[in-house]
Amino acid sequence: LRLRVKNNSKMADEEEVFDEVTEETTEGYGSRLSNSFSGICFGLLLFFGSGVTLFWNEGVAAKRYVALKQGSKLAMEVKNNVVLPENEGKLVVISGTATTEDTLIDPDFGFQSSKTLQLRRVAEMYQWSEKKNTKTEKKTGGSKTTITTYTYEKKWSQVLINSDKFNKSYGHINPDVMKYESSTWTAAKVTLGAFNLPSSEVLRINTWTDTHVSDSNNNTLLSGVKPSGTGYYVGENPSSPQVGDIRVQFSVVLPTDITIVAQQSEGTFVPFVANNGGSIDLLKTGIYGKELMFSAANKENKIATWAIRVIGILAMYFGMSLILDPIVVLSDVLPFLGTIAEIGVSLISWVVAIVTSFVVIAVAWIFYRPIVAYVLLGVSALLLAVPCFLKKKGSKTASEDPTESTQLLA
Repeated sequence: LRLRVKNNSKMADEEEVFDEVTEETTEGYGSRLSNSFSGICFGLLLFFGSGVTLFWNEGVAAKRYVALKQGSKLAMEVKNNVVLPENEGKLVVISGTATTEDTLIDPDFGFQSSKTLQLRRVAEMYQWSEKKNTKTEKKTGGSKTTITTYTYEKKWSQVLINSDKFNKSYGHINPDVMKYESSTWTAAKVTLGAFNLPSSEVLRINTWTDTHVSDSNNNTLLSGVKPSGTGYYVGENPSSPQVGDIRVQFSVVLPTDITIVAQQSEGTFVPFVANNGGSIDLLKTGIYGKELMFSAANKENKIATWAIRVIGILAMYFGMSLILDPIVVLSDVLPFLGTIAEIGVSLISWVVAIVTSFVVIAVAWIFYRPIVAYVLLGVSALLLAVPCFLKKKGSKTASEDPTESTQLLA
């Protein structure tokens, strides 16, 4: 163990406290080889698991696409000023201002905001944090040296950091509990014209704006709590924070325009279930028509599908890399051979991952959307056949006119 001091001090018992610690460990060739073979099992699990995920993702995307397509045909735009019985159970598109008469109160600090859809308290505690930086060096003979640097610094965090899990916790001790935590309160009754909005819909309205504690009519503060900036401070001096101090800020969602696409049900809204079992429950801040709402939903579906595709391909790549890792370790007897093997394994893993992923996606399309898949396959085959046909026709023409061919060759 080697220690490198960035900043140190003496505690009461005279033990030194280091804010930066460096550890150096060496793993032998035999141990590395054994671990690489053990990693094959996890690699196989990751490789095939990502394949299953990619297949499932295409099914979800296809199901969502079909549900939205059906919904775009069935959805009807209605006014929000009256609940019509004939629209009960139907897919409706409604726009308007989501409003409430409720006053939301933070029970701990007494902060309150009237006619507010949502009230959010963001509480942060000043704590020690640990950063870990690792680099490895391969040695002749196949061993590997790992140099790990742990750096300790103080920062504001909404989450309680467990200092017991630090590599060197002495002198970097955080409180065991966070007295005040972040929390959100939602209005009990929110309306959209003549309709009531369920809390699940209200929580999706995210037009947050910061608010000042002076905007509240709270005149009584808890002991140890003082106004600071736009929020509250729990501690001695906001300009010189100590570990365990807490700062609190508030933000609100005020009445705002929204558009909803969902099933009308007894004066409120529930998700609409399409024929294929897919659900439609769209909400967007602002006033929009039916076409734009479904266009945005289809775009979100495409983005989500591609995001999971990328994650699946990356997971498949890492899985294949683990499967082939013993080749790299075996070559690490001489570091330069190991580097060459590592590059080769990486290229092979990328090729296998990309090709396999495309095959899985193609099979999924045949399974979930056969008509579209066969049309795409037919178009692809046609595109491949046209160059071959033109090449063959060109060769035939050249063979029929040897004089012209000789002139061209000359």
